[in-house]
Amino acid sequence: IVPDDDVVEEQNNSKNSGTPNFDIPIADDYFMGLLGSQLLVKNGNSSTPTLLDTPNALTNSRLIALYFSASWCGPCRGFTPMLIEFHNVLKEEVASSHGLEIVFVSSDRSDAEFQQYYKKMPFKAMPFSQRELAQRAKSLFGVRGIPSLVIIDSLSGRIVVSPDESRREVQQACQYGEKAIERLFHSWLDKVPEESKSMLDILALSCAEADVPAKTGGGNTKAETYLKRTIQKEATVSSQLSKDDIAARVKELFPQLVAQGLAPNKAAAEAIKQATLQQSDSKLDSGHMGGESKIVTHYDPPVKTDMSVATAADNIYRMNSDDKDKVVAVLSTAQKYVANVQKDPTNPRFRNFRLSNKVFDKITSNAGSMELLKSLNFSVFHSDIDFVASIPLSVDLELLGKVLGKVLATYQHR
Repeated sequence: IVPDDDVVEEQNNSKNSGTPNFDIPIADDYFMGLLGSQLLVKNGNSSTPTLLDTPNALTNSRLIALYFSASWCGPCRGFTPMLIEFHNVLKEEVASSHGLEIVFVSSDRSDAEFQQYYKKMPFKAMPFSQRELAQRAKSLFGVRGIPSLVIIDSLSGRIVVSPDESRREVQQACQYGEKAIERLFHSWLDKVPEESKSMLDILALSCAEADVPAKTGGGNTKAETYLKRTIQKEATVSSQLSKDDIAARVKELFPQLVAQGLAPNKAAAEAIKQATLQQSDSKLDSGHMGGESKIVTHYDPPVKTDMSVATAADNIYRMNSDDKDKVVAVLSTAQKYVANVQKDPTNPRFRNFRLSNKVFDKITSNAGSMELLKSLNFSVFHSDIDFVASIPLSVDLELLGKVLGKVLATYQHR
């Protein structure tokens, strides 16, 4: 049955900048301890700097570069124009948000020298009065000479590229133009810790999945109104978090958890978990297809596949030229999805995954992977815009996690 007013909505194929639409939960407390509570920033084309709280100055930075330099240093005066070009290309052409933020750490002898030198730079900067912090930062990162450029992961605070390597790479990229600068930036992103990549992937996917119903009115087409109950918008606005609220809540929780003693990576994961759990706190209101919501405690067990998880993994191994690394990648990715659902088992967003997303593609891009999904009792179906895998509510998540862990361990030690 199709509604009489059913229409085909055209896909928007306009070029997207690719900039993620969520806030990055950077390690605010770490960078405030490292750089001080405020940084100098320049707004627009203004050459007059103003003070801004460090978390706001660094907001949505994927990488943070500390540039140790001074006006009296000849090599610094030669490198600074190249770094300015590098910065401007990234901001204007590559990543205006979720990109690289450069912070100038001065070794000038006086405030007047600092002001005169900094006047030429578009970067953020530590105030000259914070000389003790600047010296501490130089010692922390082993800076013995200038100019020196330290590239840091904004989530974990770990060094991504060593000072000597980053300076040389910037010089080479600037010689070969904008494309080389873009390639260098993405090569740095590839070097961030895997924990940080996974956290951002999960956050990005959560926000992306939340964005689809918002754009389509609760489903892919009008026909889907026959398939699911519509929740009244007025009843849920106050109790459910939007994708923007989730990102804001993660950013709020992250520094609190770090202050409690959690490592930045664990704090980010816990912040994401707590923010998304608020989704399940809201109560379902009666909708158009039914007057009540009931909890079903008895259900038929899922239909079991004839193939075990271990057998399916062995098939992947054989079908991919005995490449155990591919099997490990498939199993570890599936294990992460199951672990993510265990954190919030009532949230459908974590139970459904598009087969085209770049994380799930680590599974489906390998021959034999669909049989593995069947052995895990995943459901696979299609929507109007993509194929979707789902972990049914009837699946024993704890048992599934143990089975995956056992098979994964076998291949990791093979």
